Amino acid sequence: MKMLVGNLKKIAVVTNLLEEISDANDETYVDVIDKRLEKTNEISLEALEKFARKIVEEIAPNKRPLELNVFLLDLEEISVLNKKYLSKSGPTDVLAFPIDDPDSETDDPVYLMGDVCICLEVAAYQAEEKGLNFKDEVALLLTHGILHLLGYDHYEKSAEVEMKKTENILIERHAKHLRGDDA
Repeated sequence: MKMLVGNLKKIAVVTNLLEEISDANDETYVDVIDKRLEKTNEISLEALEKFARKIVEEIAPNKRPLELNVFLLDLEEISVLNKKYLSKSGPTDVLAFPIDDPDSETDDPVYLMGDVCICLEVAAYQAEEKGLNFKDEVALLLTHGILHLLGYDHYEKSAEVEMKKTENILIERHAKHLRGDDA
């Protein structure tokens, strides 16, 4: 009897979750996870989440609820991923790992957009090299990663031009959410 009661509780929890999902069909879930051991370049996780949410709500397909994860990684961790998935040595600025295909039809209750991994140390270096504000560089990298999750690429010149144009439009509209008082 004890096992039956436990199973009934699990069924009730799952049923409640599914009801919440169906009630929240227009929700966009963004999780920002800082996995860096040393936090040398500070940025507001809440501001990153808000910025990512604004970008996703504007550009993502109308599949809701939707989930996106943003990971802030250190040089070592992003180097490992860069080697493992792109066969490139050393750190990179941003990596994108799509989960669900944005163009496919599915009966899944949640559209799993994927993961964007950003190395803030590389972002800081690039911002300095370009003469940009650090937060503007992070905005570019996050937008770039989100666009990759949606199938944008830059392997051909025309696709690169379209991706950069879209990045610029989105950043211009929503960077204020990341800049905060720095605007």
